[in-house]
Amino acid sequence: MPAPSSNEFVDTSRTLELLHSPLKMFGVLAAGLVMTSLSLLLVVPIVPELAGDPVVRGLGIVGALFFGSCSVVVLRQWFTPEAVITISPAGLRDVRVARAFIPWPAIERLSTWTFNGQSFLVIAVAPEVERRLPLTRTARWTRGPNRKLGADGLCVSAHGLKVDFATLAALVHAYAATYAAPAATDPGP
Repeated sequence: MPAPSSNEFVDTSRTLELLHSPLKMFGVLAAGLVMTSLSLLLVVPIVPELAGDPVVRGLGIVGALFFGSCSVVVLRQWFTPEAVITISPAGLRDVRVARAFIPWPAIERLSTWTFNGQSFLVIAVAPEVERRLPLTRTARWTRGPNRKLGADGLCVSAHGLKVDFATLAALVHAYAATYAAPAATDPGP
């Protein structure tokens, strides 16, 4: 899907559903499984030089648990047919952030944040609305650390989706402008 260049080319009366890209999800799953396997190699005494070191073994256990859990989450998402991000006249919903829609009038600011080469759309929501949103566990856990790193809002990315970040940002900005979100305009990338 090419990036819309202005609001006039985006039909903001429609509801858009952005889905996972099976190819991108396969790549993420493969990376998770490789990292889990490498971590397990530190736990299982296959490499004699590392077999007796409790620090290496501990790192292997932590790595295997972390990357194994990430792989399970990716696998679960891969087989979930629902839209990851829904953009509609009612608002914006990213199921990785919250199960409910964020209404356009509650979005106070939109900005772009880049961390480790990945771009995020940072959505600053009115505090009273954010308190009522059923945020996912991941969104709750990362909210504080992201704020300290410079992303004060709910972070939405195109990672693993069939669209790129520029298209996602352009769509969100077009809908926000149409539905009178008080968001400051940051054209994104």
